Amino acid sequence: METSGFELWHLWLIVGAVLLTAEILVPGFVLAGLGFAAMVAGIAQLITGSTGWALAAFSAGALVFFFGIRPLALKTFMDDKPSPFGVNAMIGKRVTISDSPDMGGDLQTTFRDTHWNVQSADDLMEGDEAEIIEVKSTVLVVKRINR
Repeated sequence: METSGFELWHLWLIVGAVLLTAEILVPGFVLAGLGFAAMVAGIAQLITGSTGWALAAFSAGALVFFFGIRPLALKTFMDDKPSPFGVNAMIGKRVTISDSPDMGGDLQTTFRDTHWNVQSADDLMEGDEAEIIEVKSTVLVVKRINR
């Protein structure tokens, strides 16, 4: 059966490729599973020429992906460890306090050429070294480094 110059197995493969590509935008490997299943259905449609077998292959492919491959992919790619990029890369880095309340200002520091407000449970003074333990929007939460 042909539809606008394409055979049905072509459409299955196109839908599969679109779904796999769309997975970039959606977390959780849901669209990847449907894309994988569509690719399997396309191959079944090509081999058998039957839409019924293609639908059965789609169902089987989706089941295999969601109960077999997806849990492995989630464990491998979506662990609970924080990303080493962005603000998470700042955690554990050292800064030097550049302004303190005794001078009439707030705690501040410079990190990578950017001025940051600082929050700490410790009594910090200008010149003290501290370690970044958290980033809250535009505020670095730090703790004093014992010398």
